[in-house]
Amino acid sequence: MSYLNALIMALALLLPLVAEAAPAQASGPPTVIASAQADFDGDGRSETLEVVLLQGRRFQDAEPWCGSGDKWEGAFVIRVRRGEALLDQRAWDELLYPHGNSGEPAFFWAPLTLVSADYNGDGRPDFNLGAYGSCNANLYRLFTLTPQGRLAELPVGNGRTLAVSGAGHNNSTPLIRAELGVLSHTYYDNARGREITTRYRWQEGRFVRQDGQK
Repeated sequence: MSYLNALIMALALLLPLVAEAAPAQASGPPTVIASAQADFDGDGRSETLEVVLLQGRRFQDAEPWCGSGDKWEGAFVIRVRRGEALLDQRAWDELLYPHGNSGEPAFFWAPLTLVSADYNGDGRPDFNLGAYGSCNANLYRLFTLTPQGRLAELPVGNGRTLAVSGAGHNNSTPLIRAELGVLSHTYYDNARGREITTRYRWQEGRFVRQDGQK
């Protein structure tokens, strides 16, 4: 047998093993993994907010860590539609990490339900969306729509995320509360060894902590 024929046979045996080891990727058109309808921009008409998996997979992560479970992993966008008209579309990594990508693959636990509330007291629904942060907390940001139907963040302090304990495998949570003009969330503080509730008020276009910290 010639060297070339032996090499071809070796590759033929190796390729099925490589294909089996490779992670299964989603095929076909983009997949809407969650959606919500409301008059988010306050113009009297309903918009549809969607979380869309552009490319990736859904799988059962059985590894022994706090982020395991049924999840979608890959490249995601957040999309706003009114009927068939596309009003806005933004990459999820850019929304969650506006100052630079985390470098980690993005994932959303399944199923995903978008939680909305009027966080800043302007009479229009907003929503929260976040990601796994640690075994102690997930990290969330607050979003709204501009009057033009564009996605915009409701900034907290100097652009921080909200660490929320007890949210479980939920990328959108009701544990961020807005009552009587006060926004609050609870997280576990390792340094103090206990849960801490932080409160904010909406002032001059951002949420400001009530204890005077940034």
